[in-house]
Parts: sequence; structure tokens; C-alpha cells
Amino acid sequence: MPTIAEQVWIYIKKKPYVQEAIEQGIVNFSALARKIAGETDSAHFDAVKAALMRSQIKLIKNREKQEKEVILLLNKSTFNIKNKVSLIHCANDLKIAEPIAISKTPSGYIYVLPEEKAEKLQNNALDIKHGLSIICITSPIDIEAIPGIASFLFSSLASENINIQHIMDCREDTFLVISEHDAPLAFSVLAEKMRL
Repeated sequence: MPTIAEQVWIYIKKKPYVQEAIEQGIVNFSALARKIAGETDSAHFDAVKAALMRSQIKLIKNREKQEKEVILLLNKSTFNIKNKVSLIHCANDLKIAEPIAISKTPSGYIYVLPEEKAEKLQNNALDIKHGLSIICITSPIDIEAIPGIASFLFSSLASENINIQHIMDCREDTFLVISEHDAPLAFSVLAEKMRL
């Protein structure tokens, strides 16, 4: 049988939203301890609360360490934005020369192309979206060993209400397709977050 501290840790790790709230310091430990004690058949409210408080220290240290690693890696990365791009979803490979990016999915192929190229392919598309920009991020190969890169990018943009319409990621290349009118803010947000 796991110890109370182990049960609390397992509970936290199974509920990412609880983990996030603990890391942010916005949890009522007494209320959460009662909930965990009830769900884990542990009658030791005080022990559960103490384990939660110790877990917070560990979670904050881990998060700070991970965030520093993410920012250090992203500071070694190159970012550029291309405007006036279109996203084309096709059932078959169109063998397009020099797309900005391409991905194969179970439902077909996704191409990111300059708008003028995309206009010529509308008859072959299942879906086409214009008025987009693509953020191209080229990172060192270390990206494979550092968790949290995508989460950092996504949450940074989401915090400013910037929707990522399509994501492509392969090793050190990451592509985020966003609305063209969000591009300047997106670039500014990412630059600011990496200064923290």
C-alpha cells in the first residue's frame, strides 16, 4: 500500500489541472486535502494536507527548472514569420514543388503555401484557408530531450487569445499556422515570454 505522500503525489499527477493550480499557488489546501482524503480512503486529513504542501514545493522547483530549460533552448532557436500563406487540405499528394511546409495525415495532406500558389490549386482541395501566417521555429537538436516546448509555445499564444490553426513539428522544425492579423502580436508575445 502506498504511503499517504505517494497517494497524494499520484492523485496530483493524474489531474494536470490540479497540478497547475498547486504550482500557481491558487489552491485551498484544506479543501483539496478533504477531497483527496475522501477519494483515497485516507482518514488522515492533516497528513494529506502536509503532503500537498510538500508537493507544492517540489512542483514549483520542477516547473521553474523546466521553464528555464525551455527558455534557454528557445533562445538558441531561430524564429521567422511568413505572411500571406494558405493552408490546403487535399486527399492526395499533389506533388507541389517547394511548399513552405507539408504534413501527411490519415485524412490526406496538409500544405502550407504562398497564397498565389494556393489560388491555382483550389479545385484539388478538400478545404482551403487564406489570410494566414506561419511561424517557423528552428531549434537545436536538444529539443528532443526537453519536455514542455510545445506547451510553452501554445500557452504563451493562448494567453493572448491567439489560436493556432495548424501545428507541424518534426525534430528541430516547428511550424505554427495562425491568422495573419495575429502574427505581429504572436511574435511580440513569444519574444517577451523568452525574456522572462
